Amino acid sequence: MFSLTGCLQSDEGSGFSWPEKKDSNCELVSSLNSSCVIYMEDFKTPIVSVVNSIENALWIADLNGEIRSWDGTDEYLLGNLSSKVSACHPEQGLLGMALSDNYENDKKLLLSFVEYQNCDGQSASPLVLADVSVENGSLNISTLRVLHEIVQPYRNHNAGHLLSAGNGYYLWGVGDGGGSNDPDNNGQNESSPLSSIHYFKYDGTSISPVMFNSDGSSTYILHKGLRNPWKFDIDENGGLWIADVGQNCFEEVNYIQSWNTSSNFGWSLREGSHSFSPNSDCSLSSSASPKGITDPVIEYDHVEGNCSITGGFWMNDSSPVGEGYLYGDFCTGSVWIVQNKDNWTANFLFDTDLQIVGFGKGLNDELLIFHWSGSVFEVVFEEVNSE
Repeated sequence: MFSLTGCLQSDEGSGFSWPEKKDSNCELVSSLNSSCVIYMEDFKTPIVSVVNSIENALWIADLNGEIRSWDGTDEYLLGNLSSKVSACHPEQGLLGMALSDNYENDKKLLLSFVEYQNCDGQSASPLVLADVSVENGSLNISTLRVLHEIVQPYRNHNAGHLLSAGNGYYLWGVGDGGGSNDPDNNGQNESSPLSSIHYFKYDGTSISPVMFNSDGSSTYILHKGLRNPWKFDIDENGGLWIADVGQNCFEEVNYIQSWNTSSNFGWSLREGSHSFSPNSDCSLSSSASPKGITDPVIEYDHVEGNCSITGGFWMNDSSPVGEGYLYGDFCTGSVWIVQNKDNWTANFLFDTDLQIVGFGKGLNDELLIFHWSGSVFEVVFEEVNSE
């Protein structure tokens, strides 16, 4: 069964059991004048989307490796990578997708996925960054080319989100490698490629690192100390917003003012703004962050059914809900927006009754919510918030 990648603390050896997928018609509970309607359906698990403005189409990637195209009238299968991606674990599959910044000329699509493997045994397959050509309106799978790969010690915590930072520069999220309690100490190991956000340049044929270590050697690692950065975004002022999945106690939203300023977000010294407790002592009070650690601007605990943060994206001030970073919780289906007017606040928007695995934008900037059971819903706002 395909299921949510990176959104729950499904650690190897933890005894965690995935919940059942549930059907929902997305009835919103909110003070906002809004409703929820089906936008697209019949996916296994819609996981990420991009709007291809050159071809006036919305592309939605399914965790199972399929990518579908929708132009507002017609829908078709853009490509099927199911033979290339692993489905051995609920947290494996096609995880990220981004258009080449030079797509109009090179017709390249960047992809992030866990490489296919035989599921016998417990070995993990690497997280792969690849590109593929779009020819005559479809993916030419024979052109799929691996650009970089990262060995995974376990099958969970792969992250995998891809984001263009513009001008051929990209960010790539990489989880801590899996297992409870960061067993290999990848979070604070500067020599490990795991537990990080990578920064690279793509020229249409290959990638190259942009950063340099203190000894002058090049490195892909821009940010460290992330457990499972499940979606991140850059706002119009260059700020970076990261939804990082917690373990047993706290979910968090991280923010830094300049996206390309290297930062350490604390895992596994910290979970949220707390010293990390391997024994899952969620009663620990917040504490001052150690030197060199950037604590989250927002955290929430696992009370009232919350379990795992699902990151979204930056909403500008023309959006119906105002300016801020949108995110939700997988188990409760609640959705909030982080805003900073006089101080950092997480403002509740609505409950959805969905198992939220992601957010996206439609062809006309509609707000989309991806549901674990295979549907894409649109949130319809009947009145625009003028505040």
